[in-house]
Amino acid sequence: MEENSNEMWAVIELMGHGRTAGLIRASDLGGLLRVDVPVEDGYQTEYYGASAIYSIKVVSEEIARAYALPERQVLAYDEPIVPRAQYEEALHQARLRYETLQRHADTLTRRLTAVIQEEERPRASLGTGAELDEREGFDAEGTAL
Repeated sequence: MEENSNEMWAVIELMGHGRTAGLIRASDLGGLLRVDVPVEDGYQTEYYGASAIYSIKVVSEEIARAYALPERQVLAYDEPIVPRAQYEEALHQARLRYETLQRHADTLTRRLTAVIQEEERPRASLGTGAELDEREGFDAEGTAL
């Protein structure tokens, strides 16, 4: 720990589960706490207001430097910005596709129900497969008409 009472090494816990560590001292910026966080080639200065600080733990320089090391690498993610018109068009296309798939599902449900009902009837009343397809709105390949 530093002998100067205005500077000391500390771990600062912040509201929102954040944490930083470094050499702390009072600043001339309206009562903000100045934290000089050790980085590879010097220090990175950060300022915090009293309401942002949850706790301050005075520690040795070695402990503060260990806490200041990055815990994990930050991955850069650059999400593309989609214009509103492009978003609306994609949403419209997705809704059309959903409606088409819903119609196909409804048709297949009706066909399956018809097949089950036909199996329950005596075989003499069944028509050919092509007749059943035509009644249910399908062509010979099974595509909806």
